[in-house]
Amino acid sequence: MKKSVKNFALALVAGLFTISSVFATELPEGKTFDVGMYRVLNTMKINVMIAKEQGNWVEIRVKNAKNETIYVEVVNRKATQFAKKFNLEGLEDGAYRFEITNGKDTVVKEVSVQTNSPKPTDYRTVEVK
Repeated sequence: MKKSVKNFALALVAGLFTISSVFATELPEGKTFDVGMYRVLNTMKINVMIAKEQGNWVEIRVKNAKNETIYVEVVNRKATQFAKKFNLEGLEDGAYRFEITNGKDTVVKEVSVQTNSPKPTDYRTVEVK
């Protein structure tokens, strides 16, 4: 029990640092947007946070290993911050890519979904690279 509480606390702290760095009031010099992405501990969910300049659009595209687009969302030009939780539970095992772009700059994050079959139950993992 103590170990799970410690792991949760570490994940929470790491998430807070990621959120605070992405949602900082100023973007890094030369960047029009910044992306933070992390896995929610013990789930098949990925949090994606984007900080961007107002007036610019940003597109989030999720692609499978065959380079087929399975999800697209465009972040409103008026927004300066965006956050979304992606549930990967229904996806088949394999490699996926999150491509975040504004037409000029692109950030690519790779995600691996894999089912592990220990005995006696099945479980799945998500890895963000």
